[in-house]
Amino acid sequence: MITETTYDTIVVGGGLAGIATAIRRRKRGDRVLLLEKNNRLGGKMDEKSWQNYRWDKGPSLFTMPQLVDELFELCGKRPKDYFTYVKQDESCRYFFKDGTKFTLYSNTSKRIEALSKQFTLNEIAGVENYVREASELYSDIGNLFIDRPKLSWRDMLKSEIVRQYPRILSRQMMNSLNAFNEQQLSNKKLVQIFNRFATYNGSDPYQTSGLYSMVSHLELNQGTYFPKGGMRTIVDSLEKLALEEGVEIRFDETNISAVAHHDLYKVTTNNGEVFARRLVSAIDHVNFYKYVLGDQKQSQKLAVRERSTSGLIFYWAMNKRFDKIGLHNIFFSSDYVQEFKDLFAQKIIPTDPTIYIHNSSFLQKKDAPEDGQNWFVMINTPAGVDITSVGLEEIKDKILTRLEEHLSVNVAEHIIHEDHWSKTQLEEITGAYKGALYGEAFNNKLASLKRHGNECKKYKNIYFSGGTVHPGGGIPLVLKSAKIVDELIEKNG
Repeated sequence: MITETTYDTIVVGGGLAGIATAIRRRKRGDRVLLLEKNNRLGGKMDEKSWQNYRWDKGPSLFTMPQLVDELFELCGKRPKDYFTYVKQDESCRYFFKDGTKFTLYSNTSKRIEALSKQFTLNEIAGVENYVREASELYSDIGNLFIDRPKLSWRDMLKSEIVRQYPRILSRQMMNSLNAFNEQQLSNKKLVQIFNRFATYNGSDPYQTSGLYSMVSHLELNQGTYFPKGGMRTIVDSLEKLALEEGVEIRFDETNISAVAHHDLYKVTTNNGEVFARRLVSAIDHVNFYKYVLGDQKQSQKLAVRERSTSGLIFYWAMNKRFDKIGLHNIFFSSDYVQEFKDLFAQKIIPTDPTIYIHNSSFLQKKDAPEDGQNWFVMINTPAGVDITSVGLEEIKDKILTRLEEHLSVNVAEHIIHEDHWSKTQLEEITGAYKGALYGEAFNNKLASLKRHGNECKKYKNIYFSGGTVHPGGGIPLVLKSAKIVDELIEKNG
């Protein structure tokens, strides 16, 4: 039964993964419908403005821009006609409780020069060796865990996998990231910096595998980038491409359900019924099972798994320019071990949280007035933990006290406007289960093998892309998930 309401592919969720999946399937010749619960695409990659200030609301770190370019090239378009970006030498500025501060660079010579002001030659050599090994590790086995469907236990017997056993079953894999970093780096501050890469997927460096040391490769070898116009331009440019290619998009679809109907799926939306040969979930997979498929048992089975961190973000309009604040800035807690115990064992807001500030006006002057800055101020919080109005003020006071110590300025006096996002908004607006930013945490040595895959085992012709499934969260990985889904659909016919 093929009618005008029948689609080859219906994608549920208009975040970055959903848009990329829709574009790839449309390029294959599918008739594609993209359903989004909000009144605009993007999910966490939204933006907000106030007077002459603009903020990206969600992801602020951009690596592997070629994965965005690839979508335009796939459709025979010039990426630069839609979207441009600039590579940054400066990776991040780090501030420690004892007053130590320095900048880490992706440019090797600049990195060595900056590190030489704080660390010994042996300590710097350890960093450079670490960065080289991260590149080799990514080259050797990154494709096994990132560029292809999730490995199954049967895959472990394939010759291409067996050849990599020395890497996969190495001490690096079996140790925690922190244990590996302590073996490789002799300075505690450097260990803390490289432990931070576990937070890129919302995990605990004292539990997650040392395998994820390769995450640093993306930032320190391949480099970080900044999109002209801000992170939101990634979504806007891809939405334009999707529409040009003929993807149909419907907004405000808050009540989506699907049931098997002969050899199709009948999908009920706010606007009636449509049919699809296949469905792609580009939303949190726990909520897809619960609300779209109505499979409470499967949803509950997945919901008990440990979630990644959530976050509390303040958006501050500052009426002063702070020279010490660059594009990316980290103010470390004094007890990193306790911070992660708070997040994952105690499930409380850390008493001494690490603070991240993104300041896009450092590069993009129009994001704030000439004498101001737009601060995106974030701390990690446990998934599922609500923050009361009183708690919000207490956390804000802690953050301000810490920043004032580092900057020697009464920061509060220079905040002229404030907004925030927390677990509650993340859950309501983006559909993130318990407000977890990356779905399940990677706090297990075999997390990559246990993560939800891109093809549904229980239901035929249902697929999954996005940050809560394989290979993980963050811009590069959700774009890779879209590519994996597209290739799986082609393989299955």
